[in-house]
Amino acid sequence: MKGYSVYNSIQQLKEQGFKKATVARKLEINRRTVDRYWNMSVDEYQEMHCNVRRKQTLDDYKNTILGWIHDYPDISASQVCDWLKENYNQHFSDRTVSRYVKELREEFNLRKHPHARSYEAIPELPMGKQVQVDFGETYLKNAKGKKVKVYAAAFLLSHSRYMYVDLQSRPFTSVDLTGACFRCFNYFGGMPIEMVFDQDSILCVNENAGDIIYTYEFEKFRQQSKMNIYLCRGADPESKGKIENTVKYVKHNFLDNRIFIDDKTLNISCLKWLERTANSRVHGTTKRIPAEVFKEERETLRPLDRDIMLPETKILRMVRKDNTIIYTSNRYTVPFGTYNKHKEVIIKPDDCTLYIQTPDGVPLCEHRISEGRGLLIRNTDHLRDKTGAIDRIQQDLNERLDYKAADFLSAIRSEKARYARDQFKIIATLLDKYGLMLCLEAIEFCNKNKLYSANTVKDFIEHLEAQNTPEPPMIDIKNIALEDPKYHISTEKRPLEVYAKVGE
Repeated sequence: MKGYSVYNSIQQLKEQGFKKATVARKLEINRRTVDRYWNMSVDEYQEMHCNVRRKQTLDDYKNTILGWIHDYPDISASQVCDWLKENYNQHFSDRTVSRYVKELREEFNLRKHPHARSYEAIPELPMGKQVQVDFGETYLKNAKGKKVKVYAAAFLLSHSRYMYVDLQSRPFTSVDLTGACFRCFNYFGGMPIEMVFDQDSILCVNENAGDIIYTYEFEKFRQQSKMNIYLCRGADPESKGKIENTVKYVKHNFLDNRIFIDDKTLNISCLKWLERTANSRVHGTTKRIPAEVFKEERETLRPLDRDIMLPETKILRMVRKDNTIIYTSNRYTVPFGTYNKHKEVIIKPDDCTLYIQTPDGVPLCEHRISEGRGLLIRNTDHLRDKTGAIDRIQQDLNERLDYKAADFLSAIRSEKARYARDQFKIIATLLDKYGLMLCLEAIEFCNKNKLYSANTVKDFIEHLEAQNTPEPPMIDIKNIALEDPKYHISTEKRPLEVYAKVGE
C-alpha cells in the first residue's frame, strides 16, 4: 500500500475505533507510519505529499537536459535519449526519458513552438465548379460479430455541400474509382468542371513538379469526360478540408454501430441516409440546407455523357508457385498446374462464395469464403494427379504375372497407398530374380493368408529357396591320407638371435 491509500485506510480504521497497534497489524505496515498519519489532516497530507519528491535517475543530468531544451525548443524526448547515450554513454529507456522531459517542460513552462500554419478564408466557389473526393475506411461487424473492413469514397460539391458516398468491402482500385465517379455524376444529374483528389496511387502513377501521369483507367475516364483534375500536394490534407470533414461525418454519423450484410445493402442504406440526413440538415458553415442549394447548382452542371465507356471491374490476384492465391489473409487453391499456365487470375467474391476465373473469363473453380485468417482452403480435386503413373506400373506388373495376381496387387495399393510404387518395384525385382512360377506360388500363399505385402512375398520365396538348396557334402576325415603333402604346412623357423634381440 502506498501514498494516499495508506493514509485513507489508517483514517478509516481510526474512525472505527481501532488502536494504533491493531491498525498497523491489519494493514501490515510499520507502527511509526501509523503514528505519522494518525492525527494528520487531509490538507496536511496533501502539502506533505507535494513537497516530497523522490530522486529520479535522470536528476544528475537535469541541467544538461534543460540546456538542450532551452537551445533547441523543438527537441524530442527520443533525441534527448540518444544524446545521453552519445555524450555520457548512459542507456535509459525511451519511456523514462519521455516522462522526465515532459515533467521538465511542465515545471519550467518550456513548451514546443511548432511552426503554426496561417489560414485564410477562401471565397465560395461558383456553382458547378468543383467536386472534392476523398477516401476513408472503418470496421463494421457482420451478423456473426466478425469484423469487416469497409472502404468509402466520398464526393462533395464545394458550393452546395451536396454529397454522395460509394461503399464497398474491398480496397478501391482505378476501375472502382471510375465506376464510383460515374455513379456519383448520375446521382448529381450532371458533371462539374473540376475534381479535387489526393495524390492517390489508384489514380496517379507518378508526379514530377506538376507533371501528372495518371493510371490507364482513370486517364481514359478523364479524357472521355473532359474533366479537369486538381491533385493536392502530398501530406497536405488541409488543402481540401471540406471533404476531410465529410469523411469523418460519414464514418461517425452513418457507419458507426451499423451491421454489415453485404455491399449492395450497405449502399442502398447509404443512399437513404444521404436523402434523409446528410443532404437535408442545415450545414454548419453555410447555414443552408445542401439539398435546397443543390436545386440551383444542378442547373449549372455539365450534362452527363452516357457514352462514357466504363472498364469492367476486375480483381486480379497473383498465382503463387504452390498454385494458391491470397484473399482476405487466407490461401485458396486453384487447379494443379495453373501457375504454369496463368500467372494471374480474376476473382469475384459474391456473398459467401469466391469465384476464380482465368484472365479470359473462363471459370477455374470456386470456394466458400472463410471467416478465419491464415488458413489454407483447398478443393480435393486440386491436388496433384499421382494416380496415372501408378496405374501404368500396376498394369505392367499385372501383365508380367499373367493377370493371376490382380486382386493381390489391388489389395497392396489399397492398404499401402503411399508405398504402392515401392511395393510393386520389389515384386518386379523378385520376378526378375526368381521367375514367374515361384513368385505366383508366394503371392498365392500371401493372398490366402491376407498378408498384403511385397516383403512377405520376398520372405516366403527366400524360405522356399532355402528348403530346395542341397546341403554341401560332408568330408570323411578317416579317409584323408595324412601322407598327402597338401595336408602338411611348413612353419617358418627363425634363429634364436632374433628372439634374443627382441628380448633386449
